[in-house]
Amino acid sequence: MHTSAFPDTLRARRDHALVFRAGSRLIHPGYHLTEVKRVAYETMDCGGLAHRWNETQFEIWVPPLAGALPGRGHMPAAKFLAIIDRVGRTLPLDGEAPARIHAAFEGQPAALYDVATVTAAEGQLWIELTPDRTRCKAAERRLAGVTGACCGNEAEKPAPATAAAGCGCGETRPAGQRAAACCA
Repeated sequence: MHTSAFPDTLRARRDHALVFRAGSRLIHPGYHLTEVKRVAYETMDCGGLAHRWNETQFEIWVPPLAGALPGRGHMPAAKFLAIIDRVGRTLPLDGEAPARIHAAFEGQPAALYDVATVTAAEGQLWIELTPDRTRCKAAERRLAGVTGACCGNEAEKPAPATAAAGCGCGETRPAGQRAAACCA
């Protein structure tokens, strides 16, 4: 989900409590949106291609005694949005950047999650998170060369802003000319 779509979805149900879930794991009630990060990445993959992209990371912190504090529930969307709006007045966010959640589920180290879906049910907004993954962009380019799909899966074509020049993903080049740095 993009950064602009995430708060827009929450605004539609400001009175709902936000429940963050990854599979069967829930972020404990009493959490706090502690930081909003505007992150710019500049990387180079093992095939020698440079990549640039932005993300917005929403860091959720669960205080150590959250379970012992009476009356602490899941944060209402309005409070979550007030923090995002305060940040946005000083630190403009890239609306097209992916929205990601940085959080720790009980007994697990903190990790990055993608916002997959937001579903309303019984006064709550259930925010389904999917875990981050490792990947090899050069291997995905090789697979794309064999399958004709972009980065290994036709459904996962990168947006033009995130596609690397010469990766073979959606670019045009003369017939017979090989894409750059495809690790063949």
